[in-house]
Amino acid sequence: MEKILDRFTTSFDPAIAKLIGAALGSLAIYLLAFTVPANLLKLYQRGSLVGQLLRHAGLHGFLWLSFAFISVGLLYFVGLRAAHQTSSKTAWLIVIGGTLAFIITFLFMAPVDARDIYDNIFHGRILGVYGANPFRDLISSFPHDPFFQYPYWKNSPSAYGPLWETLAGVTAWLAGDGIITNILAFKILPGIFHLTSIAVVVSFLRRTQPQQALSGALLLGWNPVLLYETWGNGHNDIAMIFWVLLAALLISQKQYSLGTLSLVAGTLIKFIPVLLIPAAILIGYRSLENLKSRFWFIVKTSLAGAFLIMIAYIPFWNGMATFSIGRRMQMFTTSIPAVMYRILKPALGWSEAARLVSLGALGLLAIFTLIQTLRAQQQESTKDFLQTAFNILAFYLLVTCLWFQQWYGIWLISLAPLLPVRSRRFALFFGFWVMSKQLIFIQLVIPFMSHKPETVIWLEPLLALIVLGVPWIYALLGQRTSRRLEASYAT
Repeated sequence: MEKILDRFTTSFDPAIAKLIGAALGSLAIYLLAFTVPANLLKLYQRGSLVGQLLRHAGLHGFLWLSFAFISVGLLYFVGLRAAHQTSSKTAWLIVIGGTLAFIITFLFMAPVDARDIYDNIFHGRILGVYGANPFRDLISSFPHDPFFQYPYWKNSPSAYGPLWETLAGVTAWLAGDGIITNILAFKILPGIFHLTSIAVVVSFLRRTQPQQALSGALLLGWNPVLLYETWGNGHNDIAMIFWVLLAALLISQKQYSLGTLSLVAGTLIKFIPVLLIPAAILIGYRSLENLKSRFWFIVKTSLAGAFLIMIAYIPFWNGMATFSIGRRMQMFTTSIPAVMYRILKPALGWSEAARLVSLGALGLLAIFTLIQTLRAQQQESTKDFLQTAFNILAFYLLVTCLWFQQWYGIWLISLAPLLPVRSRRFALFFGFWVMSKQLIFIQLVIPFMSHKPETVIWLEPLLALIVLGVPWIYALLGQRTSRRLEASYAT
């Protein structure tokens, strides 16, 4: 008996036990708090697939969902810490198995936080079913489509890039006319980019920090925000950020042209990665040995990028309206620009206030991007690119984003496995905290203010103060602590 106990004791790995416990606990919470209350198949039978289901959940739903997010967040960090303590095959199997189990669970959760997935489905149908142009033809032009009741932005063209709309068109054509089939298909589409992002991160870490590969896989595979927003609600942000991760991997392999082209592809999903292209080009330029190689790098990369953009846009071209710039400059919420817009609107009118604030935010972002790009150095070019990408994306989200939504936290979360510790912690904190927009404001504050119109003027300042103000404080305190530590080490 003692020999059996000794053998069990020597073979027992506490990290494995923690991983199993975190996986099983998380799965139970996901089922009870997300999939069962918002069961896709049951809500379809009741005709309740309307999106924004949380607005009707009431106080009980708010408390239950908040408890679920906090609990699963704690379990996630338990699993993350355990993954730092082991790299065994058993641990890899648990991480992979847990990721797949969570994905399946969220696949059958009805979209609850927004109706974006239905807009994506319909824009895909405009191209894939009707052969029309989602950058020109509006959803309202197809009132007899069986999905017409579901989208929200019926009078707006697509806000995404041509690569996304091409993928959406193919997906809609394959999915046919079933609403359940389409919802699942338009979760799987961005979900594929989630899985490939994990593969890119693991490949990157195995080359640079092999001992961190497992924790990197868990960080993305088990992240509650990423799972909930991608596999649960079908948001496509991971389809954009995948190309940024791939660019980092390619740059680490000194494939500077391909890395830059990867960012061009990301820009053709959503426009944000265009901000990172100058840094990638500068890093590649400085890393090459002579003027001739630098010249050909610029020429071939520019021509290939222009070719990709041309091929992507030709089928959809509708003049400058294809870029949806006008619509983007007039949408404000949960941001510093939204607060400025509310202040200036009474004096300048909505159109002039929107134009002034949008151009001001764009100018500020351009200046910050230029400064960050010029700081990129030749030494350790991959770290420079990743830190530059993180800084630019974080600045955009915290300072100049006009229309901020909680699922944008996916951008920083996805970069987190490859970032230094301080930036990684901020990325994870930011991703979790901005969910307060959904859990607090959508559930409690907005319904309260809707009954008191005189308080609506305070909505945007409250949103910006709580949703983005707390991450600002966290970042400033972290910067102050870091400087103190550096000063103590110097003495």
